[in-house]
Amino acid sequence: MLTNKKSILVLLVCAVLSVCVSAQNATADLTQRFLERANTQYENGDIDNAYKTINAALRLNSSDGSSAIPANVTIIATQVYSAVLDKILADKDYARIDDVTVNLETYPVIADSTVQNKVKAVYAAQEADIAAKREAAEAAKQEELRLQYQQQLDEQRKNQENFFQEMAKNQESVMDSIVDLGDRLVESSEKSERSNHLVLIAILIVCAILVVVFIIVILGIITASKAAAHQREQFDATLKLVAGMQQANNQILLGNVTDLHGIEGLKSAGSSRWGVDALPAPEMSSEEKEELKQLAIKCEDLGSKIDQVSGRKNNSKNVSELVYKLAMKLGCNQNTSMIYFCAAMVYDVGFLSVPKDILEEETLDEQQKRILREHINKYGNYLDFVPEKYRSIFNDAARFHHENEDGSGYPDGISADKIPQIAKLIHVAESYNSLISRRTYRAIKDKESAVNELMSKPGMYDSVVVQALDSIV
Repeated sequence: MLTNKKSILVLLVCAVLSVCVSAQNATADLTQRFLERANTQYENGDIDNAYKTINAALRLNSSDGSSAIPANVTIIATQVYSAVLDKILADKDYARIDDVTVNLETYPVIADSTVQNKVKAVYAAQEADIAAKREAAEAAKQEELRLQYQQQLDEQRKNQENFFQEMAKNQESVMDSIVDLGDRLVESSEKSERSNHLVLIAILIVCAILVVVFIIVILGIITASKAAAHQREQFDATLKLVAGMQQANNQILLGNVTDLHGIEGLKSAGSSRWGVDALPAPEMSSEEKEELKQLAIKCEDLGSKIDQVSGRKNNSKNVSELVYKLAMKLGCNQNTSMIYFCAAMVYDVGFLSVPKDILEEETLDEQQKRILREHINKYGNYLDFVPEKYRSIFNDAARFHHENEDGSGYPDGISADKIPQIAKLIHVAESYNSLISRRTYRAIKDKESAVNELMSKPGMYDSVVVQALDSIV
C-alpha cells in the first residue's frame, strides 16, 4: 500500500514538472515569435507596431521582475525604444513621452545611456518648443499694443489737422470782418475829415485784433504740439514697459514709471478692493523715480539670491512679472502694480534664514517642515532697504503668501478679504509657476491644465485672481 502511494506521488511530481517545462517552453516560443515580429516591423520602418510588439514581449517575461527579461528581448527592446524616441523628437509628438518614460521605469534594464540621453533630448526639445510658443505669444501681444497706440496717434494727428483747419477758417472769417470794417471806416473817413481820428482808432483796433488772433493761433499750435508730444511719450513708455517685462533687467522698466504719488501708507487690502485705486496719480518727481529705480535694482539682486538658495531658477522674475500682469488686469493702477511687482521679487526672502540642508532635502520630516514654514517670519532682517511708505506691502507679501481662502493656510489662518491683495496674487502666481516648471523626471504641465488645477481648489485660491490668470496666459 505504501509503495502504491509513493508511486502516485512520483507520478504527480513528474506531471507538475512536465507542465512547468511545457509552460516555460510555451513562453519561450511565444517570446521568440514576438521578437521575430518586432524585428521584422523594426526593419520595415513600422516603429509604432514594433513598439507595441516588444512591449508585449516585455510583459510576457517580466512576471518575476525586470531581471528575468532575457538578453535577446533586452537588446531588441533597446533598439526599438531608441527608434521610438527618435520618431517622437522628429515628429514633435511629445504626448507620447509619458508612456515611454513609464515603461522605462517599469523595465529599467532597457534604459541604457543612449536611451536615457534621447529621453533628455525629447524633454529639452519639448521645453524649447513651449518657450518658443510663449515668446511668440508675447511678441504678438506687444505688436497688438503697438498697433493700438499707433491708431491713437493717427487719430490724434487727424484731430490736430481738423483743429488747424477750423482755426484757419475762423481766422479767415475774422480777417474778412476786419477788412469789411476797414472799408467802412475808410468810406466814412472820406465823407468827413472829422472822423480821421476814428480811422486811426479803427486801425489800432484792427491791429490789436490781429495780434490777439495771432497769439491764439500760436497758443493753439503749442498746445497741440505738447499734446502730441505727451501722447508719443506715453506710447514709447508703454512699449518700453511691455518689452521690459520680457528682459532680465527689470530696473530699466521701473525707472520709467511716472505715477507713483499717493502710495505712501498704502495697505494692500483684500479682493473686495480690486480696481478701487485704478485712477492715474500725478507724475512723480525725479527723486521719487530714482528711489523706485534703486528699490527695483535691490529687489532684483535679492530675488536672485533667494532663487539660488531655494534651487528655483528665475522663480522671482517669473512670479513678479505674473503678479504685475494680474494686478493690472484686475484694475490696480500703475503705482500699485509696480510696488506689487517689486514685493513679489522678494516674497520668499525668509528662505535665506533656512538651513541649507533642509532646502536641499527631497523628503522632510515633521520637524523639518516646521522649520521650513518658519521662513515666513524671517523677513524682517532683510527688508530694511525698503522705504517705510512701501514696507507694509512687502511685509504682507512675505508673511501671508501661504494663507488660503478658506482659512486653512498659515501662519494666522486668515481667510477671504482678510488676506492682503499682494498675498493673494503671489499665492496664485507662485503655484501656477510651480505647475508649469519642470522639477522632476515627469513632463511639465501645460498652461490650461495648470489653470484648471488652480480652479479646482477654490478653498486655496481667490477665484477672481485665477479667472484673471486664465485670461492672460
